Amino acid sequence: MTPRFLLSLLLLLSVPLSAQPERQGENWHFGRAISVSFATGTPVLAPPSAMDAFEGVVSMSDTNGQLLFYTNGGGQPAGNNQSPGIIWNRNHEVMHDMRGEEGGGFSARQSAIAMPDPAGEAGVYYLFTMEESEFDVGGAIPGQPNGRGLSYFIIDMNLNGGLGGVRLANQNVIDLVYEALSATPMASGEGFWIVCHSNDDDAPFIVVTPLTASGVGTPVVVPRPAGDVGGIIKFSPDGQFIWLDGSIFAFDAATGTISENSSLDLPDVDPGSVTFTPDSRFLYGTQNFAALGEVIVRYDLSDGSRMDIARLERVPGETNQQNAGFQIGPNGNIYFVEESIDGPNGAEYGLSEIICVSSPDPTVNRFILDFEAFRDNNFSPQSLPNFVDAIFAQPVVADTLVLDTTTVYTCNQEPPLLNAREFGTDYQWSDGSNGASLLLQESGTYCVTITGGCQPTIDCQRAIIERGDVNPVEIELIDNGCEGFLCRIVLNADLPVDSVVVIGRGSIPNGILPPYYEETFFGDTVIAPKPRGIEGESIQAQIRNACGARTVFLDFTAPEDNRFAPQIDRLTEEALCTGVDLELEVFNPGSIAITDIRWFDGETDNPRTFIADPAEDYFATVFSECGDSTVVDFSGDIAEVCNCEAEVPEVITPNGDGVNDNFRLFSNCPPEDYSLVIYNRWGLKVFDSIDFNEGWDGTADGTPQEAGSYLYLMSYLFPGEEEPEVREGGFMLIR
Repeated sequence: MTPRFLLSLLLLLSVPLSAQPERQGENWHFGRAISVSFATGTPVLAPPSAMDAFEGVVSMSDTNGQLLFYTNGGGQPAGNNQSPGIIWNRNHEVMHDMRGEEGGGFSARQSAIAMPDPAGEAGVYYLFTMEESEFDVGGAIPGQPNGRGLSYFIIDMNLNGGLGGVRLANQNVIDLVYEALSATPMASGEGFWIVCHSNDDDAPFIVVTPLTASGVGTPVVVPRPAGDVGGIIKFSPDGQFIWLDGSIFAFDAATGTISENSSLDLPDVDPGSVTFTPDSRFLYGTQNFAALGEVIVRYDLSDGSRMDIARLERVPGETNQQNAGFQIGPNGNIYFVEESIDGPNGAEYGLSEIICVSSPDPTVNRFILDFEAFRDNNFSPQSLPNFVDAIFAQPVVADTLVLDTTTVYTCNQEPPLLNAREFGTDYQWSDGSNGASLLLQESGTYCVTITGGCQPTIDCQRAIIERGDVNPVEIELIDNGCEGFLCRIVLNADLPVDSVVVIGRGSIPNGILPPYYEETFFGDTVIAPKPRGIEGESIQAQIRNACGARTVFLDFTAPEDNRFAPQIDRLTEEALCTGVDLELEVFNPGSIAITDIRWFDGETDNPRTFIADPAEDYFATVFSECGDSTVVDFSGDIAEVCNCEAEVPEVITPNGDGVNDNFRLFSNCPPEDYSLVIYNRWGLKVFDSIDFNEGWDGTADGTPQEAGSYLYLMSYLFPGEEEPEVREGGFMLIR
């Protein structure tokens, strides 16, 4: 593992996991109303967009991937067939109109770049803009004889209800600079270095401007040799290299100093198309070859070696052109816009990508998004959004992973298998075999090269062979208190046990026998819960390790788990009637203690005395020492009246005075089952009823009956009695 990889890994781990700076580049707006989102990791068209741009643009999102603002960086006043320069908010409304008098140039290749405020003020961003070299075609704008050069705006997203506004506009930093604009963080993390150039072949210079919590500092002008500026400016994501007009120079992010001598000269690479890879190991660009035409190339920064990736001309005779240079995406791939005039599908215009950009086998996927609908009168954008590419920085992925010592187990003297511990599609072991596993004959160090992903992996394992077996010696059912009934399995294992699966034998209601315990564990004893719902009287434990599986059986009669089954008992045996004392007690006949009782009325006494009421439900919520709770009810019947008395009159005088007007049963207990039949002296029925409250008033069908003697037959059953009472006799009717 190289020191550079360790440094990159430490830098990555120092960033809080909640912060995702690459999401600042999740939304791309460019060209004529083109909007692309990387929210799902794959670029998709995500209209709408108000963007109107030819070259340099910037789209700024926050670290949660929410679009904040986007801009074409600047333009010319109305009447010049250009946008005047607009900053749009996330609702695609004008946040700020530059009116053609502010900002940069419409055709500056890098007309804008943005970054968060180094002071850390939430929602505040700096937007830098750059003038175009053609600023004076048709005459310079009055008051701007050298163009607008490098300027900046301060955008406050807290304004306008969170849609943002410009707090400070069009602050000029330096003029006589054109076209190129880039930035990278300071090594200290205190701010950014903003870099641009003069685009003057006779007296070229580079300008480095610091941006810190104190604001925009004094620009430093650094002269360059004649003919040494042009094209775009690109920083490597780690800030150690800068691309300037066909050459790569070392950059000191601590001081903002550019090395005087290039580390790699690439004069044949298009100076306006390049980008570094996220891990800063390679530079991508396009290069013209006489026999092949334009070719996508990759240069290794460590040794300057070149890899030809793909021709822009996909088939012979096809005319292809790269409209917009390369740009890293938030997913680590590299993107560019290309146009095919006479391709296999006719005229095509869209977004292409390069994946596995740092691997030995990068792949170009052509025209993954179709932009044909966004081309107006053959207008097509010349630039993708310009980002501070440090937000896309990734650590260097090592080509070799040396992993720890592996103990390989075997049984019955059979050679064990050593498995590759990384996934791939192709495997090449050091002994020449090419399977995902290697049959071992002896302990030693074995390596396999795994390919199929973006990076090859060499997995080296120092294998130690051990042989042995496992012999389960005991399995029993135990009562483990609050944890319930458990199966205890004691092992006698020569090798570590991988898993224990305990299943029931016999049958369960739905006919399925799934494992009810399965766990990887270490040690020589495992405790599994008792099987539930099994109708048979046996379980089996399957114990597995490198030697295979061994099975033992346990026959047992599963006890009912009634260790906590509280009940309510009545403490007295006397008749239970309304109004008498009802003394109740909650108890648990099982082994788990009761810790708390809550009666239906909120009281906690136990036992507890109530006044008996047949309309009341007597219940309690009972809590155990194991934290369980259950509700128990008192099931005894409470009679409304006890000691029932019954009388019938011997004489009735139905004269309406309220005394002896009716013949019926008079009782302090309403009977549950009642009947009454009355006959006259000739045996004719004159009245019958099953309503205890209904008596005979001496009439039949409304006709008063003669005075004299009458006979009756009566039956009734009082509450709590088992047999009905039957009475018969006579009485007198007197008028």
